[in-house]
Amino acid sequence: MDIPPISKIEKGQDGYDRLYFQKQSTIEKEKLSPMQSSAPTTTTNLNEPKQHENIKVSIYYSEEKESESVDIRLTESEIQLFKELMHVIRDSGCGTTLRVAGGWVRDKLRGEDSNDIDITLDNMMGEAFAELVNKHLSSKHHQTHRIGVIQSNPEQSKHLETATVKVFDMWIDFVNLRSETYTDTSRIPEISIGTPLQDALRRDLTINSLFFNINENRIEDFTGNGINDLKKGIIRTPLPSLTTFLDDPLRVFRSIRFASRLDFEIDEELFKAGSDPIVKDAIKSKISHERIAKEFDGMLSASRPYLSVELINRFGLFDCLFSLPTSGLDDTYIKQLKNSNKESEMYCAIASYWVEIGKKFEEIDTKRQVILSALMLPFHGIQFKNANKKNKEMSIIHYMFIEYIKFSNKDYDDVSLILECSRQLTEYITEYKSTGYFNRKGIGLIIHRSAQLWISVIIISFVQKYGEPHSKNNLKYFDEFIKAIKEHDLIGVWNIKRLLNGKQVQDLLKRKPGTWLAPIIQLILEWQLENPTKTEQDCKDWLLTLDIK
Repeated sequence: MDIPPISKIEKGQDGYDRLYFQKQSTIEKEKLSPMQSSAPTTTTNLNEPKQHENIKVSIYYSEEKESESVDIRLTESEIQLFKELMHVIRDSGCGTTLRVAGGWVRDKLRGEDSNDIDITLDNMMGEAFAELVNKHLSSKHHQTHRIGVIQSNPEQSKHLETATVKVFDMWIDFVNLRSETYTDTSRIPEISIGTPLQDALRRDLTINSLFFNINENRIEDFTGNGINDLKKGIIRTPLPSLTTFLDDPLRVFRSIRFASRLDFEIDEELFKAGSDPIVKDAIKSKISHERIAKEFDGMLSASRPYLSVELINRFGLFDCLFSLPTSGLDDTYIKQLKNSNKESEMYCAIASYWVEIGKKFEEIDTKRQVILSALMLPFHGIQFKNANKKNKEMSIIHYMFIEYIKFSNKDYDDVSLILECSRQLTEYITEYKSTGYFNRKGIGLIIHRSAQLWISVIIISFVQKYGEPHSKNNLKYFDEFIKAIKEHDLIGVWNIKRLLNGKQVQDLLKRKPGTWLAPIIQLILEWQLENPTKTEQDCKDWLLTLDIK
């Protein structure tokens, strides 16, 4: 059954059951044994397709505004979870009101599934309630799991202590509703248990400030703007944007991520605040590079990452993500890189088009590597003297990836490989385009080295050399080059088996192992690429003709 989109919310509450999750169905009652006070529950196999049920819920704005209703689509696991949590409240007598907060509510109203279930509590801390949940599950002979507690860290704008526990097949975060009060002399807030309104107002965006009240089976929009902004596609903060961003400056990047992911417009006040130098200074002083990298990861996985890069540049925050070294860089390079952020944005936009074209040739998803490589094109080949490494000359890409934003070593290795191989490949692509000559050895060695990243290498070569694929000729050249690679049987060449291994070479040449051997094995690979139809005996005969020192 199709779920009515959020734009179809209707007045009235026909069919709405306020106590839906507090009731036991007829089927549940039939399962009860005389000694049971609630229905046993079973876990859902994660490998099985999710089953859904439409649940009619009300939407609450305030006492003054008339309620509306809408259907949301819940999985069987979610329904099971919410009913069991109501049993916890009933059996413990804790009197807690449970509200699912943030992204889960937003996604459900958009007709999407979400695995991010954060539940707020109005009268206790998360760890205390998680213990009640485990106690209840244990009494029903269900599996329980260790409770993880993530401590607050105000110095890094992490104000919430969160308890995480696995319930059936889902990881759930429990956290109390919060009120935060700031003083003129400290940026670290005083925290206390708050009201739902106070909690909603301290959140990053109105579309993420919505609650789903499990006890009352209703969506709650305490800011009064969340539902409307979700309908109209607006990224807005609940409080004045400057206040929200100075509380947690990472929210600027979150705003960008959601704007590009959902294709929403950014509120003018939000853009003005996010571009304020005060906020930029707060990002650099309060937010760890790892947290920024995590937000950027979310942007890279979106359907149009180039929009995020464009917005980052519009906000003036590129150097908060990819910062150049503060010293050791030659003046010539400083001038050369003056507009590198705009060049990165341009290359990223072009690469995004090529990524879609290259998908059909990939064995693995290399979108992340392609976008990162495109962003780094203006910086490839530039060195600086690293004062932290005794003025040793190092790549500025290494500085930006490893020392500054703290991406993984694998990210750096992949991007470095793609950029180096693409630079080499461009020469062969140009030669093939102009003369029709396909250098099997040269191209084969590059594909062998880049392995499953081979299509990424070709894409980056085309990005830098030819630009956008919209030109008919560019697509033609790309398709012809890929066709030639297939015709020369080079896809998978990284798995090629040498006609002779090291032991065979030693026996043939009657020599002991040594540093001489590795170059010979490499020569054998090159010979095979040049002579794909030759046999092992042909290789031996050729090897004996060499003057090996």
